[in-house]
Amino acid sequence: MVVQYRVLGALEVTLDGAEVPVPVGRCRVLLAALLLRPNQFVSVDELAELVWNGVPPVRARQSLHQVVRRLRVALGEADCVRTLSGGYEARVEPEELDLLRFRELVAAQDLTGAVKLWRGPMLTDIVSELLHRNEIRHVAEEYAEALARSKRRAPRLLPAAMPRFVGRAGHLRELTSLVEGTGPVTATITGTAGVGKSVLAVQWAQSVADRFPDGQLHVNMRGFDRHRDPMAPGDVLSRFLEALGVATERIPAGMDGQAALYRELTADRRLLVVLDNARDAEHVRPLLTGPSFVLITSRDRLTGLARRDLTLDVLSTEEARALLVSRLGEGRVDAADDLVAWCGGLPLALAIVAARAAEVPNLPLSALAAELADERTRLDSLDTGDAETSVRTVFQWSYQQLSPQAARMFRLVGVHPGPDLTIPAATSLAGEPAEEAVRELVRANLLVEHVPGRFTCHDLLRVYAADRAEADEAEASRALAVERMLDHYLHTLVGINRTHYWNHLGVLDDPPVPSGGATPETFERQDEAETWFQAERTVIHAVVVLADEQGHDRHTSQLVWFVTDLVERFGLWREWIGLFARATQVADRLGDRVQVARFAFLRAVGHARLGELEWGLELFEATDLMWEEVGSVAGQVRAQAGVAWLLGELGRPHESVEVARKSLDLLRGDECRTPTRMRLALHQLAGALVLADRPAEVLELAAEWETLDGVADPHNSGLMASELARAYLGLGRHAEAVPKLMDALESLGQKGTWVDLAYAENLLGDAHHELGDPAEARAWWEKAAARYAEHEHPDEAAVRAKLTGVSDPVNG
Repeated sequence: MVVQYRVLGALEVTLDGAEVPVPVGRCRVLLAALLLRPNQFVSVDELAELVWNGVPPVRARQSLHQVVRRLRVALGEADCVRTLSGGYEARVEPEELDLLRFRELVAAQDLTGAVKLWRGPMLTDIVSELLHRNEIRHVAEEYAEALARSKRRAPRLLPAAMPRFVGRAGHLRELTSLVEGTGPVTATITGTAGVGKSVLAVQWAQSVADRFPDGQLHVNMRGFDRHRDPMAPGDVLSRFLEALGVATERIPAGMDGQAALYRELTADRRLLVVLDNARDAEHVRPLLTGPSFVLITSRDRLTGLARRDLTLDVLSTEEARALLVSRLGEGRVDAADDLVAWCGGLPLALAIVAARAAEVPNLPLSALAAELADERTRLDSLDTGDAETSVRTVFQWSYQQLSPQAARMFRLVGVHPGPDLTIPAATSLAGEPAEEAVRELVRANLLVEHVPGRFTCHDLLRVYAADRAEADEAEASRALAVERMLDHYLHTLVGINRTHYWNHLGVLDDPPVPSGGATPETFERQDEAETWFQAERTVIHAVVVLADEQGHDRHTSQLVWFVTDLVERFGLWREWIGLFARATQVADRLGDRVQVARFAFLRAVGHARLGELEWGLELFEATDLMWEEVGSVAGQVRAQAGVAWLLGELGRPHESVEVARKSLDLLRGDECRTPTRMRLALHQLAGALVLADRPAEVLELAAEWETLDGVADPHNSGLMASELARAYLGLGRHAEAVPKLMDALESLGQKGTWVDLAYAENLLGDAHHELGDPAEARAWWEKAAARYAEHEHPDEAAVRAKLTGVSDPVNG
């Protein structure tokens, strides 16, 4: 028997999943009063005050006993009321009462989970002003505090520490001593590549993470990345602001604004920031204001940047030997000194040697040392004492021990732009099943599975892989591998568009055809496809840049084209708008005027989404002219719809109506007219008419919409339903607006964005308010306000104002 009691919303009791009706009136007040103090004694006198709202009857004890008896009969097997001397108690387990679970989650710092237990306005069905004032209000305050704390979340972005870390004890103590002081601290760890700077930084950061309760931020600055530009400070600030809870669309466009917001959010926080692999001092200087402790790693000396600079040298013989012992055991380390010498004491090189030795348990380390010493197996002379040369020697040896399939896979990693790749992507890159080869590379420490299913490597290894690809892989083979890699990401995106986005982007004049050996990924469910994109979006961005730089114009253009809907759905215009500009340049270089116009249109959408309305309006108007020049009425209609949209957003509704009607008339008279295009044009005019306070005309458009052939896209259907409902509200036909908005929510739940859903929920609140149902109005407004608050959207204020103005259903 499973009993559930819920008070974080309407009062509910269930038994084995079935609702247990609780009689209205005093029985509900009594049960609520006891559940709000779970497993606590509540006296008869206090209960009488609450149940009768401060005016108990003369024979209160007897009357209360009758209420208790009726409640117990109603609850049956779900009865939790226990009689005590002089009072009563609700005896419940934490898993039975949502309030107890809420408090447990708060205590465990799972604020997100705690907030999710809240189902809406609390106990609005309980009629007792005294109970709301004395009990419910306090619980609501607990929720408000949890919600506020969850919004000011503490980011935990540190990578995992190495499980068998050895050495560097002095450096760890020195870093820890800096935490003991007061005021902001900036420290640096510098040294040659592969010396263990990043490992030391993460190891120390994890060891002191509890001293920074407001969170830890980490980013790879990519200062010495072969294929990708260093991470721009503005991009880092955007990423950090997202981690600190700032919605993407609320992040300022310029770096000055981002830095100001970052300072504001971090000024009072005990926050640790690790900036890994910085190019030089100027690369990180804009990121140093605000947090209490910033730790930077770099191959550059970063002179004069920090309060304390730790220069990391190679491991001592004792430390290097301890590293080998930690990986191989004391009994096998018979030639540690020679190995340390040939590896130059470099931790990365020693780890690779240890991995290879672990694969061949019977091979003495002296044999490995002799092999490393053989000049015939070396790429570079070790006489220079250059640590990088030692690394290359070990890489060469490790590479030569690989199977032919793994060696080829390693070479092809060098033509992939990173920052990581998956087994499916590696399979397309190789043109054959790649999992076994990838796993072999992981075992050899040439790849690391840094996230389940995603593989990366140290930047020196990536450089070495590229060198080996150039030396050992035929030029034609490398070119085919790049082609397969580009096709992998492109045709996965094409499939997502075709299967989960109603083929919204249609078919291009030059449709992409996958090359032989490419195996794009497919997804049965939309959520799986979108999860894939979120995981791959940084890689796809890098792939587009590589395609452009290597002259793969078709892939550059089509990758950007088929990522459009995902960028729009997730609001990623800030990070992608530059690539849409690149794609426009590619199309222009190819003389493809149609594709130039398409990308100009999408850039207009992007700038509008970023709040750059005037810029977006200019681009839409320019796009209209481009489509006119190429003779595409369909393109003109889309561009004019964009113009109408932004005129409305800019507070020019009558101009918006004029442009939208012109666009619709143009479409009606042209052979390019289709039901889908008509629906888009009708929706745009409907939205303009609503803003211009001309609701009756919207009904005429809706009637025309219904006569169109075919099945409408759920997103467009939901948007049109919302505008029709708003027209009903404007005409005073409030009851008709409600079912139309419920239809809108159902459609938008399939394909809409969060802002579409919030818009419809807000209108539902308006409709119920006009129908005289303040409780239902509050419920929908609360939903809309919560969505706006989650994304820090300015419309939250207007919805909150409605909530303040409407009468409380309990307190009147």
